[in-house]
Amino acid sequence: MADSINFGTLTTSGSGVRLTGTSSKLDTESLVRAAYEAKRLPAVRLEAKIAENDARLAAFGELRGLLEDLRSAVNGLRNPPGLLGRGENLFEAKRAYLAGGGGIDPASILGVSLDNSAATGGFEVEVERLATAHKIRARSAASVTQTLADAWNGGTGFTGTVELGLAGGAKASIDVDGDMTLADLAAAINARSSETGVAANLVRVADGDVRLVLSAREAGKAIELADTGIDPVVPLLDPTELVAAQTARIRIDGITVERTGNRIDDVLPGVVLDLYEARPGATVSVTIENDLARIKERIGAFVDAWNALRDFLGKHSQVSAEGEVGSDAVLFGDRTLREIMRALAAEVSGRAFGLDDGALGTLREVGVTMVEGGRLRIDEAKLDRMLLTRLEEVRRVFEFRAVTSSTELAVLGRSNSFAGSSFEVAIVDSDNDGVPESATIGGVAATIAGRRIIGPAGSAFAGLEFAWVGTGTTTITVEVSQGIADRLHNLLGDALAPGNGPLARAVGELGQTNTNYREEIEKINERAEKARAALVEKLTRMETALSLANTLLSQVRAQMDAMAGSR
Repeated sequence: MADSINFGTLTTSGSGVRLTGTSSKLDTESLVRAAYEAKRLPAVRLEAKIAENDARLAAFGELRGLLEDLRSAVNGLRNPPGLLGRGENLFEAKRAYLAGGGGIDPASILGVSLDNSAATGGFEVEVERLATAHKIRARSAASVTQTLADAWNGGTGFTGTVELGLAGGAKASIDVDGDMTLADLAAAINARSSETGVAANLVRVADGDVRLVLSAREAGKAIELADTGIDPVVPLLDPTELVAAQTARIRIDGITVERTGNRIDDVLPGVVLDLYEARPGATVSVTIENDLARIKERIGAFVDAWNALRDFLGKHSQVSAEGEVGSDAVLFGDRTLREIMRALAAEVSGRAFGLDDGALGTLREVGVTMVEGGRLRIDEAKLDRMLLTRLEEVRRVFEFRAVTSSTELAVLGRSNSFAGSSFEVAIVDSDNDGVPESATIGGVAATIAGRRIIGPAGSAFAGLEFAWVGTGTTTITVEVSQGIADRLHNLLGDALAPGNGPLARAVGELGQTNTNYREEIEKINERAEKARAALVEKLTRMETALSLANTLLSQVRAQMDAMAGSR
């Protein structure tokens, strides 16, 4: 099929139509193009708006990333809620320091790792002996392929069963006969190793001397072998002990402790001891302190994340000396950005909720000051001093804390809504089944969900959630304080909330606006195309008429010229 078709002065090429060789001598192609572009002018304006909105959407994406970074930075400083919250709270993080060791590096004797439940303080450890895994060997064979009858029984066949396992553990029965090779026996033992805790290896001692070695996979427990079959097999193995099973033994502050392994994690809460070398008589002193370096590092991460956010705001607030908005300030005057930053700045420059008068309560008081442009700066000396001398007060500036009159009530979740720093939770459980029939928080009727007691939406305790593990009707007093990190984290959670959060709404509205614009552009393009087709049709008729007139005029002129020549 031809790509183009010509009808005199009308040419079609693909989906386009143009006029060529016109009789009117007019630039009809330019006329058609100009008319088409004029009809598309509203679409061009909408395309420019889409480009502007795309730039704003990209900026909102960058803003979301910065807000998420800030929320992540404050999380470890806010005392995260829930049963696992303590493990994420950097104010509970600990660090161990080792000293002593009888003249050698104490870290070569003992390793100490901690979780946040470890208590600060100190203790002394003496590693008297290490736990060892039991190892035994069987009598020699000439090769791994020699039969057990030839290797161990003078060529006489036998059939037996050996019960194998570790002392105090599960046992497995392994069938053994004289036709098996040493390799076959090792494979049979290893096939049951997950049950027995015993592994087999073949060791080539020298030419013609291969030994089966059995190793306990757990230290401190002896390998046990017993015949349960027809022919005795254990005497044929002639087991010889290579390494005796031995428990680890240490002394902690003079108290003797024995365990089957060299990792001891059940003596002190939150403390794991790894034993590396036995040094009887050498004492290692262990001191456990709050990990101030990690706390300071996270405060620094919070400051960096805040400053990055403030720099973003500054970029989108740029105005030149002539009063012109900066070309990169695509969110200049944006209400969503303005409201989010206003709420966050109020918390950063404000005071923690629920603290006593005279206690540290602001970032400035702990050594984090606000400077020009709303950025933060750390006063290193002051922050170090506050962490060393007033750590409990510093942590309250940042974190949420709840003290209840009963350990049967714990905070699972909270928002920034509190009617006061002290209130009562009144629980009605008349049937003593541990599931409240009703409850109030500070006099406000709460929502009950099993054992959870939840502050209702729209109330002064909205977002507050308790877990109760008691029984019977009771009233529990709760005292709370809420630090700046926790309040920021909750505000950021609201700002970043999918669906109904302000950022999600702004992005959704821009996306819908762009969709509407694209639909309108499609309609404009259709109308412009129809107008162009109509104009081409009109011009074609005009050119056809002019062409016919020119032809007639040429014929008249020819006849007149002929008549004039015949005179």
